Amino acid sequence: MTTGISNGRLGMMLLVGTETILFSSFIGAYLVLRMAAAAWPPLGVPHLNLNLSVVNTALLVFSTVQVYRRKIGTTFILGVIFLLLQALEFHRLYARGLTLQTGTYGALFYTLVTCHGLHVLGGLGILAVAFRKADWAEYAEIYWHFVTGVWLVLFGVLYLV
Repeated sequence: MTTGISNGRLGMMLLVGTETILFSSFIGAYLVLRMAAAAWPPLGVPHLNLNLSVVNTALLVFSTVQVYRRKIGTTFILGVIFLLLQALEFHRLYARGLTLQTGTYGALFYTLVTCHGLHVLGGLGILAVAFRKADWAEYAEIYWHFVTGVWLVLFGVLYLV
């Protein structure tokens, strides 16, 4: 019996579903701790700047348009640039005093953003396979839209709210 959904597509949808639960749990924990805090970020902890993160957000949104158009190589390059800019952002924040030891705020920020970065890295792996195997392009697109969507939520929760 045929379901109309390939095993690969179904597998990717299940993967994205489980990863959505993971990120929902992390973001939920962040929001609970944030709402319970008297001040957020806590006094003496550096605030997040929008400058580099806005550029990174635009890059990721542009990359998701590219993967929709099946421009796998362009999407891959934009994903690499995203990760490099995230590393630069981490370096800048660390130099300003935001570290894992800063407390709950720093630990949550780095946990959320690093977890997302690892998923982007996984997405780059899927894109690399899709570059060689055209039948993987659909799976790469699904996953890349997922990492972009997660980033948009993280950007909103961490940087804008």
